[in-house]
Amino acid sequence: MMRTLWYAGLLLLTGIILSACQSGDLNIGQSVINPQQLLLQPIDTVTILASTVLKADSFATSSDNNIVVGHWSDAQTGQLTAKTFTSVDYPSNSLATTTNLTVDSLVLELGYAFSYGDTTTAFTLNVHKLKKPIVAGLAYYNTSTASYEENPLVSKTIVPNYNTGTQLITVRFPDTLAQSLFTKIQNNDISSNTTLAEMLPGFAFVGQSTVNSFRGFANSYGSTVTGLRLYYHSTDPTSGVTPTSQNLLFTLSTTHFTELKKDLSNTPLKGLKNRSDAISSQLTDNTTFISWGSGLQTRLELPYLDKFLQSDNFAGINGAFLVVSPVRKSLSDNAGPPTALTLYGTNSQNEVVSNIPGTSSGQVPYTVGYSVSDTPLMLKDTYTFDLTAYIGQIIRRNIPNRPLLLTVASTAPSVKELIQRVTLGNQQKANDQMKLQLYFTSSL
Repeated sequence: MMRTLWYAGLLLLTGIILSACQSGDLNIGQSVINPQQLLLQPIDTVTILASTVLKADSFATSSDNNIVVGHWSDAQTGQLTAKTFTSVDYPSNSLATTTNLTVDSLVLELGYAFSYGDTTTAFTLNVHKLKKPIVAGLAYYNTSTASYEENPLVSKTIVPNYNTGTQLITVRFPDTLAQSLFTKIQNNDISSNTTLAEMLPGFAFVGQSTVNSFRGFANSYGSTVTGLRLYYHSTDPTSGVTPTSQNLLFTLSTTHFTELKKDLSNTPLKGLKNRSDAISSQLTDNTTFISWGSGLQTRLELPYLDKFLQSDNFAGINGAFLVVSPVRKSLSDNAGPPTALTLYGTNSQNEVVSNIPGTSSGQVPYTVGYSVSDTPLMLKDTYTFDLTAYIGQIIRRNIPNRPLLLTVASTAPSVKELIQRVTLGNQQKANDQMKLQLYFTSSL
């Protein structure tokens, strides 16, 4: 009889433990509570403390095919300026041993890769001469820079064009520079990268615009490699043959990089000096920010989850969804949020210390994509994280209730990804509120 009672008690205890370990199950607690006395309750007013923190890393930009120029400025996040610096590659040629040649022009050719921000306003690209060559073979980052002459060699105004990726931008250099370069090559004064750098150390590409706009250019246009092209033609006055147009391409692909320079002064975020600093969303118009180019990411805290354990009628968690909404008016602003965001566990230093259990069981960073539905009445766009397993473990005190770090998904972002940004509304932001939606079972 005692053995029978012991086995029965063991089975009952095992049933309770297995039930407590499940999430999303409406039968939670039925071994000790009458199912007729259970009630599924939703709640989306759980407190979320949101703040903006630093992303202090640097990222290599010298391996990126694209180069970026432009700027972004606003009252909350300050200014981000993009400039690109590039060397000029000397091509093998036979100009020094060829006669009856006449120079035509020197033209910079760049593929128009993408635009970000305002695309309705003309954009001016200024090309400056570097003061000294940039060193080949080194890795350059978004924090790297180079000095250049104040006055541009040439400028090009780019009119609004939405067909990025299908347009070739051409900038003609002064004919005097074309003739000088041509003559030095023919006289064998320029015959290598070293001697070319003595005349042309390289270029700085600087954008000039009255609006928030970045423009990306590629070192290729379709299957054609682009760069600095010297056009000339051959003539033989005794042959009577029509002049033949020819060209020599100086590529820009060997050594180039994009600098991203941020300025947070005179903004609410000016207090972000160290990795551990955090600026409350209440000081930034009820918003937080994610922009790796500006060194910004979002910190979230859920301080009152333990209140559920203190409730006598709490029986179990059925669902938990963190819904994060970008502050955005329409899809036509051409400044779309990142395609995905990643959520991590963090500490007081805002360092990544753990992955979040989600669809990947916490073995890899928990990343979700940007979801959008645009209707005539409302733009509804979100990043939605299923935190059912994670919140359930916190409520059961199996894991600590760490702060969360919300940031861009990529660990090696491209230059295009570096300039992207997203503004997120907190719980008090009208129309774009951040929510933790909980569904839990309670007893009547």
